[in-house]
Amino acid sequence: MNAVCKLIAALLLAIVVLPSSARAAQSEAPMQIQVQVRAPDGSPAPQGSLCEMDLENTEMLDEGQTDSAGKCRFVPQGHNIYLIRIKAAGYLEARARVDLQNSSTWYGDITLKPDPSRAPPAAVAGAPISAAALAIPGPAKKEFDKATQSLQNHDLDEGVGHLKKAIELYAQYPQAYAMLGAAYNQQKKWQDAQGALQKAIQLDPNEADAYFQLGATLNQEKDYVGAEKALKQGFQLVPEPAEGAAPHYELGFACFSQGRWQDAEPQVAKTIAAQPDFPLAHWLMAQIMLKKGDGQGAINEFQTYLKLDPNGPAAPSVRAVIPKIQAAIAKK
Repeated sequence: MNAVCKLIAALLLAIVVLPSSARAAQSEAPMQIQVQVRAPDGSPAPQGSLCEMDLENTEMLDEGQTDSAGKCRFVPQGHNIYLIRIKAAGYLEARARVDLQNSSTWYGDITLKPDPSRAPPAAVAGAPISAAALAIPGPAKKEFDKATQSLQNHDLDEGVGHLKKAIELYAQYPQAYAMLGAAYNQQKKWQDAQGALQKAIQLDPNEADAYFQLGATLNQEKDYVGAEKALKQGFQLVPEPAEGAAPHYELGFACFSQGRWQDAEPQVAKTIAAQPDFPLAHWLMAQIMLKKGDGQGAINEFQTYLKLDPNGPAAPSVRAVIPKIQAAIAKK
């Protein structure tokens, strides 16, 4: 190993200890709106339903479609108030007001309502409402809906309370457990999140989002093998999740943390392609570049991280390490 590679290896050891503190702040940096669109029976909305993101009372900014899990995702460009519109054949237009003036992320459910003048495609085809959806008692569904509204308003404690009530009323409610696990993740209550998400998967092995959330939880608990397994199970169900960046980042982080930077690199590359303004993706890619012995590539990624998140938890260490890499390259 030449001098440059030896120094790069030493620098990597000096900064690789930061992931836990850096990742704990990851929700503060990337802006995103994630929407779970549901049919009236609680099942995922039809794939290909039109999703629009507008600035409130002004022009449309972006549009997309729901994936096979009934999800869509937007990356807003600034702190503002947005309006999400969902349009699907046979249903009334559904809307949600998203206030990101003082926050960076929004996660929520939007339930479609049938258009009385037009039968939804499922009704035309004679498709029955699922037995699982019919089994959910009305009071439990009301608590679930209240939880959704509370979480949309960024009131995690109130949302968790409603979800617990929903589960008390109906213990076989996988969507409630999955949402509860996601809420616990936002509260950084990793063990509580793990228990809720594992229960959601036990009740519904096809709940892809629960696998993705569980992978993030297990990464936080440093169970990287378990995280990788959960994330890959999620990708088997939904190869291209609406969340896009986050699941790929978590899988890349799990692989890198097991010493497999070669497996981590394509996942982190997909993260950056899906969300170029995700600071920690560039931070992790820089460490992959160091593992490859590509000092200049690492500098480029570290500089992008600093541009996107100049006051981030890893910023002081990154600023200190860049000149050392530059000096190592100069001596080559």
